[in-house]
Parts: sequence; C-alpha cells; structure tokens
Amino acid sequence: MNPPVFLVGFMGSGKTRIGQLLSKRMGWSWLDLDDRIVEVAGKSIPDIFAQEGETAFRKMERQCLQETLSAESLVVSCGGGIVTQPDNLQDLLNQQRVVCLRIQPETVFRRVGNDPRRPLLQGSDSMGQIRKLMQEREAYYQKFPFQVDVDKCRASEVADQIVKGLGL
Repeated sequence: MNPPVFLVGFMGSGKTRIGQLLSKRMGWSWLDLDDRIVEVAGKSIPDIFAQEGETAFRKMERQCLQETLSAESLVVSCGGGIVTQPDNLQDLLNQQRVVCLRIQPETVFRRVGNDPRRPLLQGSDSMGQIRKLMQEREAYYQKFPFQVDVDKCRASEVADQIVKGLGL
C-alpha cells in the first residue's frame, strides 16, 4: 500500500516542480490540484476568482482534494491556500505523508510576484500582499511536522530530502 504524498506550502514554493520530480523518482503518478480544478471548472483560476469568487474556488478545491485522499502511489501538489479551509486542513493532517515546503517572502516575490495568474497577488503592492498572506497562513503551515526549506535548495535536492525523510 502506497498512500499519497501531499505537498503544501505558500505559492511559489515549488510544489509543482518538486511534485513532478518526486513522482518521477518514485515511479508514481502526479497531480497538480490547481490543474484538476481548472479541468473540472473548464476555466482558469483567475477566471474562477473573477467570475465566481474565492468561495466558489475553495469549494471546487475541496471536492478535488477529496478525490485524492484515498489514492495510491500519487504525489499531489496542493494550492497554497488549501490549508486555510478547516476541513481541508484536517484531512491533510490526517494523512500519513504531507510535506510543507517553506519559503521566504522575497523568494516568493522573485518567483511569482508579477504573475498575472496569481489572483491573490494582483494590485500595486504584491510584496505587501505576499507578507500579509504568509502571516495569515503561518499557523496552518506550522501544523505539519515535516517541513523542508526550499530557499537555498534546487528542486532536485528538495525531492531528495522528501524521499529520504518519508523513507520512500
């Protein structure tokens, strides 16, 4: 039995890239939860936010997460805000293999600060919004015992740490 591995962390922390590498190393399938939401909704995440609002997005995110909870041999890259919803947080905390990728605000800004596909960062002060969101989410991220700092590591090094840390 190979329960899934879930990657959580703030936007720009590398969940997608690291998830892809991790799944290849382990010979498992990989799913980006945001990509699954786009597939189900039939529209982009910025369009979901603009047309239906964040509440509708979080409802879709919840449904897509539930589809993965009992999967086997699957690496799941979760969206950065998934942990802010109590049911999602509890479901993830109940999983055997969740890795929280830690990142500094300056690194987030360099990676995604001007990305128009990031609806929560739109506006004149992306760095301020990054700091605000990180502060709001910090208590959620701290709940996960397995934490990996991604600021000074290549994605392949982070994947190595995860394989070793989870004993895979």
